[in-house]
Amino acid sequence: MHPIRWITRGASSILDVGCNAGELLAFCRRVEPDARLVGVDINPVALAAARVAAPTALIARAEVHRLPLDADGLDVVACIEVLEHVPAPLRRDALGEMARVLRPGGRLILRVPHAGVFAWLDPGNARFRFPALYRRLIAAGRRDAGYAGRASGVVWHHHFRHRELIDLLGSGWRIEAARGGGLFLLPLLDAATWPLQRLGLRTERLHRLADLDLGIDYGRLSYTWLIVASKVEPATPPQQ
Repeated sequence: MHPIRWITRGASSILDVGCNAGELLAFCRRVEPDARLVGVDINPVALAAARVAAPTALIARAEVHRLPLDADGLDVVACIEVLEHVPAPLRRDALGEMARVLRPGGRLILRVPHAGVFAWLDPGNARFRFPALYRRLIAAGRRDAGYAGRASGVVWHHHFRHRELIDLLGSGWRIEAARGGGLFLLPLLDAATWPLQRLGLRTERLHRLADLDLGIDYGRLSYTWLIVASKVEPATPPQQ
């Protein structure tokens, strides 16, 4: 299921954490034409593309665990396949920042790689398993641009278990939905996309196939995991 379906109608402010080239922001603009859109990423090449894809959005270079935004100001925060890029010691801080900028009752849409049966096919980890081949096919500096000098870095893509994600989120959330998506087609098609793009070939059909696989919930076998959670209203102190 596409994360856009979880963005509530009438949302007046939406943040895409790790917005990459701005695809989700462009979707959000079509769904909520009057919403205030914000996107953050650390890759300057991706940010330049995001400014073209979503020209009316506020696009900023920032790290996930240090969001340059006020507290309690957003209706929706989307974090789609980003947390696995964050070093393990910073993941809880990153989720804490997402909670901080959400208003009470606001919604977090979080999707990560899942520790399913085909987690070993993750093409993002090819840089560690086959570094020479990865540099040749992907071209150093393209997919990894922007990490130099940052606390976040190029790390092994961790595949999360459901309980692990719940523990990382901590208290203060009401879980609205939790589901898997994709099996083995998703990582295989992702692996095929980058070399084809380097050759200048079109990849729209691959993306459509990947979306079809992603739309099927294979349960605990799934390659990805989606959690939708709303920020719980702070408890009112008892009257004296």
